[in-house]
Amino acid sequence: MKTGMNSIKWRVAFLTLGIAGAALQADAQALTRRDADEIRVLARERVKGLNDLLNAIANEDLSNYERRYLMMNSYMPSNDQIFINDGVIVEDDVDPKHKSGAPGLDTPIEKYLSNFDLFYTKSETNTIEFTSLVVSDVKVDKYPFVKVFYTQQFKGKSNKDNTPYTPIARVAELRADKSGNDWIVFLTRIAFNSAESAKSVPVTPKPSATYDSLQRKKEPVVSRASDKPPVAKPEDAKEGERVFKELNKPNAEAAANARKWGAIKLGAGVAALAFGAVTYSMLNKDYKEYKKLIDNPEGLTSYAKPGIYVSVGAAAVGLGVSLTSLFDFKRAKQLSQ
Repeated sequence: MKTGMNSIKWRVAFLTLGIAGAALQADAQALTRRDADEIRVLARERVKGLNDLLNAIANEDLSNYERRYLMMNSYMPSNDQIFINDGVIVEDDVDPKHKSGAPGLDTPIEKYLSNFDLFYTKSETNTIEFTSLVVSDVKVDKYPFVKVFYTQQFKGKSNKDNTPYTPIARVAELRADKSGNDWIVFLTRIAFNSAESAKSVPVTPKPSATYDSLQRKKEPVVSRASDKPPVAKPEDAKEGERVFKELNKPNAEAAANARKWGAIKLGAGVAALAFGAVTYSMLNKDYKEYKKLIDNPEGLTSYAKPGIYVSVGAAAVGLGVSLTSLFDFKRAKQLSQ
């Protein structure tokens, strides 16, 4: 009898744990529409960043060092990082003969970018173009993820045999993580578009020990302040007085610089306002195009129309940047007097 009672107790305990775990998982996977909209917009920008990276690598005006710098910064911890780490896998499309997924095409990101640098012809103008970008709805597995479908056109040639490229359908997989109140989105994989890749759940690539080490070193290091107050020497005081007088002279170069930044900020503000205006229509267009693209009911079909949070935010930023440009123009006027 005791054995039977113990068995029932264990079953109840396991059932309780299962319900609690499911509740916690459901809570962790809850995403607001605003979160989903932000992730989708950031995913689109990441893919555009990949387009820009490839064009930069293919630019003949850059030195080998500059190209290596851009490539490494794209997958290592940096302000220019677009890939989640150096373990990202890309299905090779540098060879013009590769037009669809096949065994043996998986290439680590470092090697993929190096091969692209080595075998794709350089030019003065941009020759790589991503078009027909369609962003999927945001899904949640162990973390939020999204896919971006696009058509890739390499307008240059392979220097292996001078073979021209043809447009190909690609899909980028991206992972989203929350950092404070903001979302950070990174590329986790790039592949040829197919029915299988459209419905597969992305897996976060494993980083190298070097990446992990650099990631840990990103934490700020606080230096200790000296207990002794600084003492100014007579020559330092004279030098300071001279510098102060120089700074207060009419400075044509500083005025020109202020005017330049005023113009740049004004242009950036107008661009941000335009971005805010078109984002909502862009996302709604994606909604229609995405439903046409994915017909498999087992794929990513649960799509909801996006809101306007991001577009309104972009418009607000644009207005703010435009206003700050007025202060730069005012400063330029003061410096030139």
